Amino acid sequence: MSDRREFLRQAAAVVAGLDVTTFSLAAPLRVAAMPTPRAAALMAAFGLKSPIFNAGMGSIANPELAIAVSNAGGLGAIGTGAMLSVSTAPAAAADIVRQRVARTKAGTTRPFAVNYLLAFDPVTLPIALDAGAPIIQFAWGIPSAESVAAIRRAGARMGIQIASAAGARRALDLGADYLICQGTEAGGHVQSTTALYDTLPAIIEQAKEIPVLAGGGIASGAHIRRALLAGASGVLIGTRFVATKEASAHDEYKRALTRANATDTVLTTCFQDGWINAPHRVLRNRTFTMWEAAGCPPAGKRPGEGDVLATNSVTGGTKRRYSTGAPGPDDRGTLDDLALYAGQGVDAIREIPSAGELVARLWKECLDLT
Repeated sequence: MSDRREFLRQAAAVVAGLDVTTFSLAAPLRVAAMPTPRAAALMAAFGLKSPIFNAGMGSIANPELAIAVSNAGGLGAIGTGAMLSVSTAPAAAADIVRQRVARTKAGTTRPFAVNYLLAFDPVTLPIALDAGAPIIQFAWGIPSAESVAAIRRAGARMGIQIASAAGARRALDLGADYLICQGTEAGGHVQSTTALYDTLPAIIEQAKEIPVLAGGGIASGAHIRRALLAGASGVLIGTRFVATKEASAHDEYKRALTRANATDTVLTTCFQDGWINAPHRVLRNRTFTMWEAAGCPPAGKRPGEGDVLATNSVTGGTKRRYSTGAPGPDDRGTLDDLALYAGQGVDAIREIPSAGELVARLWKECLDLT
């Protein structure tokens, strides 16, 4: 607990020194100074050059992406969603998580997070902590007291994604070191039922000095600036980091993001084989339009159900229509019919840079805006 107390002490000291009381959530966006006091406090507490976190997007958020983001001065994250599938043997899942944490630690001396989706049992959490994960990040649930105790014993920090003021209170009661406020604009699986800027003020009010990241539809420097001026301490970015050289997604998926607009995305439950009834935002494609035209039927009655759309050229594993799995680098087949997760900030994605270059560019865009 001493590390957490020191972390909060440092954050509070930075906020006090920057006179955070002069910032009002109700004020118009005329404030031009960047970083804002809350952002500066977050950056100081975590040793960051910019308040940019990448989302821990399952297998897409690989060590290479996390290393690039962290080395560029943001905070990288690796995902574990794919390793928590019921189809993955426990020993194999443990090995994958151990290797991912070790690879990330070998590639950066800066902080990074390991992300867990609590719709699934976080069975590999002890493995991640034993491997030296410095930060554990949760979404789609509130961690158990046992998980929190394990994190504290390991000297790690903890972030929790929430979607309401009530969720924020529960996370804060557990001692979260930071919160993530997700809005319905987000790509991928969306636990929120409210737009980002409709819920962000109430969560910041609950959090007080605890940092709050804004997530959902953020893909440009202007988006970051708006979030910080609305009182967020930083941003969690997902879709924009999918379209980077390091992300573990197929090039066809990345290119689809560069061609898409916000109106091409839809919040749906279409792709639910592997995670039932979890809303997600994706690009509209043939699988979705077939399902929608059929009246959005349940499993067992969906058109094309059972079609094998992709085969992994290395492992031989397959992905069927309606699978939650996005196209991976080694997948071959009708990839555009798979789940192409994308948030409403996709309009800002028009090229595929390196993740480190992207972090630097986004923060410069934010700072340069007046």
